[in-house]
Amino acid sequence: MTQYRITKHAVQRYRQRRCRHPLYMPADLNRARPATKGRLRKASRWPRSGQRLLLTQDGFAFVAAGAVIVTCFQLG
Repeated sequence: MTQYRITKHAVQRYRQRRCRHPLYMPADLNRARPATKGRLRKASRWPRSGQRLLLTQDGFAFVAAGAVIVTCFQLG
């Protein structure tokens, strides 16, 4: 697994949209996999240049820019 730095904004979004306790965030990041083109089309989401989406099995997405998690959101 890549060691990601997590921004305060990403932690805040995670607490709002996923779980009130941010200690679960590293476990979700461990399970997240890079999005395929098919999944991106299905979700109608295209990351900006230099960013990529990491998806969990239950449809939660993290936006990574290099080794930094920028934000996160629920797909669908």
